[in-house]
Amino acid sequence: MNNNENAASVPVSAVVIGADNLDASLDFYAGTLGLEVAETRTWQGPEFERYWQVPAGTQARCAFLGHGADPVGRIQLMEFDAPDRKLVRPPEIRRANGLFNLNIYASDMQRDYEKLKTQGFNFWSEPAHNNFGPAVGETLEAPFDGPDGVVINLIQLLSDDPKTVIGHIIKFISEYGRTPTGFTSVVTTACGVLDMEKALAFYYGPLNMSLFIESVLEGAETNRALCLPQECRTRSVIVQGDHEYGKIALATPMNYEVPNLVPDAAPPNIGYLAQSFQVADLGAAADACVAVGAEVFSAPMEIDLPGRGHSRAMVVRNPGSGVLQELFQPV
Repeated sequence: MNNNENAASVPVSAVVIGADNLDASLDFYAGTLGLEVAETRTWQGPEFERYWQVPAGTQARCAFLGHGADPVGRIQLMEFDAPDRKLVRPPEIRRANGLFNLNIYASDMQRDYEKLKTQGFNFWSEPAHNNFGPAVGETLEAPFDGPDGVVINLIQLLSDDPKTVIGHIIKFISEYGRTPTGFTSVVTTACGVLDMEKALAFYYGPLNMSLFIESVLEGAETNRALCLPQECRTRSVIVQGDHEYGKIALATPMNYEVPNLVPDAAPPNIGYLAQSFQVADLGAAADACVAVGAEVFSAPMEIDLPGRGHSRAMVVRNPGSGVLQELFQPV
């Protein structure tokens, strides 16, 4: 479903999270998950204010983390010093329109589950066994409320048959490696959308992503895992770029309604604020954004981005969900 088979297919390069307390968030992402801190800085100045649409004088303590050789699935934490910051996702909201969770591969689910529980994290359930059929394989999964209202979904891959999708990913991880504490960077991130076709037009168009898998999520057991009433039906579409990590799991309700996180999911608030994508040509990407109706949040400019250096960058809103999407081209 790529628009141009010769163009690069772009995975999620980084997720942008507004931190309530940067040091506490680093305790989790660097300390527990073992991600490497590539850069810390205080980000401020007129370009920063214009880029993130924050009042004059606002600044943010930032940390940029990742793992592995590739610029994929990284995390940008930003603690803004602005007053009256809102929490984007209160803990009682478990399905919503907007940016929602980070999927991280665990190496030993039972060990990691017990450790995180002792650290005070609230798991939604005990680890659940999922069988996606002979072509895909089996997993153990356990979502919990991570720092800053961001849902973290731990996944242990169980099927080592290389002919299955999960077996193929296990082989990739065995060669790519894990963090010192046994985890990975962001492999998939979830986003609820209001209009699936408009959302896909953005991911297939400016980013040239492709379809990984599409399904309808339904049934009592599935909905119990999703924290939904048993009669709910959800359209699920996972898209990917040219990497095993940095996929996006899109979901839209088919017969029910959910809260909308998007109005509060912007700086200087606390929570999952944006997805970031590295593109080869920002000018061409900007034109493609216009073509699919993506509203401009901040126009293209040259700016020094944490962890990525001097870049040309812009931020738009996804036309199918309204979530913030950062596009950048290193200079």
